[in-house]
Amino acid sequence: MNKHEQAFEATLALSTLLAATLIAFPAHAQMSPGYVYDAATGVAVRDGSRQCVRTMSWSKENATKACNPELFPEPRVVAPPPPVAKPAPVVAVAPALVATPKSKVMVFQEAALFGFDKAELTPAGQEALRKYREEARAEMSTASLVKITGHTDSTGAAEYNQQLSLRRAQAVRDYLVKLGGNPSIMEVAGMGEANPIADNKTAAGRAQNRRVEVDVVGTAK
Repeated sequence: MNKHEQAFEATLALSTLLAATLIAFPAHAQMSPGYVYDAATGVAVRDGSRQCVRTMSWSKENATKACNPELFPEPRVVAPPPPVAKPAPVVAVAPALVATPKSKVMVFQEAALFGFDKAELTPAGQEALRKYREEARAEMSTASLVKITGHTDSTGAAEYNQQLSLRRAQAVRDYLVKLGGNPSIMEVAGMGEANPIADNKTAAGRAQNRRVEVDVVGTAK
């Protein structure tokens, strides 16, 4: 065999060996020097406990995920934070309608009800209260309070004037009760000369200050 034939034979033998190697270890096999592989399949050899058989060259750097998955932890998936609850919308609530008290005041001058410096009703005074009672019957039937307040001018002692104004308020209350008024809602007071509505220096002013006020307090709807 000449030199050319020997070279051809050597090349053919090398090609055959290379082909056999490619068959024994498929190109897609992921092999590492840290494990023992099956020459026919290129698959890592496992022992009786299904663990890959390692070589002396094994290290964490050349470990494979197929043989040592514990060295290749899956990336931790962090759950997105829960959505922040939106505050409930503030609904404006219309304020409830509250009943407001209404008041109707009737002013009786002294001369219409009493004699000078007296606390007994005159016949004319009784007639004036009867007329008032008829006109205010509707208001008084639904009233929550009837305030009857006596007033005087500043003539004389303040204590005497206070007592006179109180007796006059009581006389008006008693007569309204006699006419059918509800005594449980009637309140009397004597203010004497404390709350003038006119000038006490004049006769006309003093006459206006001598009075009895009847305030009927009901409930407005």
